[in-house]
Amino acid sequence: MKAYKVFDNDWTCKGFKYEIGKTYKIEGDLVLCNNGFHACKKLKDCFIYDDCVPWNKIALVELSGDILWIEENKQCASEIKIIEEIQFIDIPKYIKNGINNSKGISYSKGINNSKGISYSYGINDSYGINDSEGINDSEGINYSKGINNSKGISYSKGINNSYGINDSEGINYSDGINNSYGINNSNGINRSIFCNNKKSSSYLFNKKITVKRYYEIMDKLIIKLNGWELTYNNLKSLYIKSGNDWKKTPIPQAKEIQKKEAWKDMPKSAIEYLKSLPEFDAHIFEEVTGIKIG
Repeated sequence: MKAYKVFDNDWTCKGFKYEIGKTYKIEGDLVLCNNGFHACKKLKDCFIYDDCVPWNKIALVELSGDILWIEENKQCASEIKIIEEIQFIDIPKYIKNGINNSKGISYSKGINNSKGISYSYGINDSYGINDSEGINDSEGINYSKGINNSKGISYSKGINNSYGINDSEGINYSDGINNSYGINNSNGINRSIFCNNKKSSSYLFNKKITVKRYYEIMDKLIIKLNGWELTYNNLKSLYIKSGNDWKKTPIPQAKEIQKKEAWKDMPKSAIEYLKSLPEFDAHIFEEVTGIKIG
């Protein structure tokens, strides 16, 4: 009997690893959720028990031997053969709706309990997300990555517990940050670099600077960073391990990393450049990055 089954990203289910094309058998009596191979007659019913997300593996299987009908569309069998993988993008061919408890979903995958999601992957409990990746418990996010517990974020990266952030990177516990880099626990900051516990204006290591000075420093710092990006979670490493394919990235394994871990790979040339500035303050630099300058 043909059926459908969902596996973890590595083709395991309850710790047992399967392979396409192979047949497996169990000994003893069939016992629900204990002894036997479970599968669903309809693909859509699989998502009652497993999340409809792109990092899981889905397969067409064949059940045989002794078969126990648990529910109308779920069975437990003594033998199973993994026939072929069903690509996530092909789910609509098997069911009319692969999205759960969601509204206004377009060109998206792995969406649950969400609204207004477009061109996105791995989105959970979120609203108004567009062209974004790895977003959790957030609202109004656009063109952003690695956003957690945040609202109103645009063109930004590595944002945590923050609101109203635009064109900025490395922002934590702050509100209303624009065109800034390395900001911690600050509000209303614009065109600023490495600030801690500050409110408004442009600063460099907590010292007021002119807009001209800001652009002078920022232009050189970007060159020294040489493409290095700050991340406050392990999404980038998961993305790389998944073959640089967000559709295969196991988003549930994403976790926030410590401040020092996030900054530890900052290019030495960028650190040396910052140290050369007359405004440099080793204490503030350590508070923001966790890197101690001896």
